[in-house]
Amino acid sequence: MFDDLAKYRESLGLPPAGSETDGSTIAKLEIEGQSFFGINSSSNPYSRQITFTVNPISRTHAEADAFQQVKDAGITAKKARLIVDRDLCNACGLRGGVNSMAYQLGIEELEIITPSGSKTIIVQAPKTRR
Repeated sequence: MFDDLAKYRESLGLPPAGSETDGSTIAKLEIEGQSFFGINSSSNPYSRQITFTVNPISRTHAEADAFQQVKDAGITAKKARLIVDRDLCNACGLRGGVNSMAYQLGIEELEIITPSGSKTIIVQAPKTRR
């Protein structure tokens, strides 16, 4: 499951996930038979503007990079799978950054796979602050 992410890391010259010198996150979004690899902005060799309405923390993360590539490609689907080589941070997980980006792409069901396991979420309209 994580082999593709490890190979992508290696192609970028990054250390293995979870190693002592690892400071990067790799995400892969699978949708409509295609795969999009994302990397956090501090390690990203590809400058990409994130156009989603999402919290400023998630905006710089690998998940946002992968979702943005799907948006830029004009792909939409009801179901998708997100694989990340570290657990989601609070901004992306608990606080809803990943859910929000999935919602903006029209995804209704998202399987999320991290080193801690797999879960499928039913994507909800994001909660907004007043």
